Amino acid sequence: MLSARVRLASTTVRFVHSLICSSSRSFMDLKALLSSLNDFASLSFAESWDNVGLLVEPSPPHTVSTLFLTNDLTEEVMEEALQKKADLILSYHPPIFRPMKRITWKSWKERLVIRALENRVGIYSPHTAYDAAPQGVNHWLAKGLGVCTSRPIHPSKAPDHPTEGTHRVEFNVTHAEDLDKVISAVKGIAGVSVTSFSARTDDEEQTRLSLNCTQQALMQVVAFLSQNRQFYQKTEILSLEKGPLSKLWPCALVLGAASCKAQRPTFTSQVKCPITTFWMLLPRE
Repeated sequence: MLSARVRLASTTVRFVHSLICSSSRSFMDLKALLSSLNDFASLSFAESWDNVGLLVEPSPPHTVSTLFLTNDLTEEVMEEALQKKADLILSYHPPIFRPMKRITWKSWKERLVIRALENRVGIYSPHTAYDAAPQGVNHWLAKGLGVCTSRPIHPSKAPDHPTEGTHRVEFNVTHAEDLDKVISAVKGIAGVSVTSFSARTDDEEQTRLSLNCTQQALMQVVAFLSQNRQFYQKTEILSLEKGPLSKLWPCALVLGAASCKAQRPTFTSQVKCPITTFWMLLPRE
């Protein structure tokens, strides 16, 4: 059982800090907070059988000063959340899964709903949306296998976050003040879907963008990056289709400098050169 309390004016949990605590305010309107959570990991990523999102909503308006995080919302955790004066509980697993025909004091799940509403505490669950999100739980688990390239087993069909396309481009935005300009530029290219997440480079917090591109859009993205090298670093391109020289899927592309041609790149290569040429990373024999 894992729980934590987050004051929205402090820097305690990194993703909450990066998405929610950018304001100097000590509270947020519930709707604004839900929008920030959805930006971090869209609920459209969740499996169709799952029950995610806002499960219990106090009567509006509702402001959130304390966000309480937990892996599983039990009655004991609810008691702790109330002692911490939480306004919203983010429970990774949804405490409400099957439809409820009545709200009484008989079952512990019904009692959770009663106590939440009596104390004006919202309950939110992301579950499989956090699993499938870029840099989410599944990505974190895959990192335990070492350096590797991962792909979705079941591509997302969500219209706002499709995994369709031939390539994925990932790069760090060097300066925070350039982020809006870069996102606006790449979103203006047809055939591109954009997600972002936090990345730490040389002890510096940066934003990493992940773009799913069609073949035609890929060339426009590369053209934009080539003309605006000051905006980004650590660029990688992944092919989301089988490579012509391998039955393995997917292959990886890296943008590297002509001076690196003497090397034979592999899946574990890290090319940190400016972008000038494409390389296909071949599987090891």
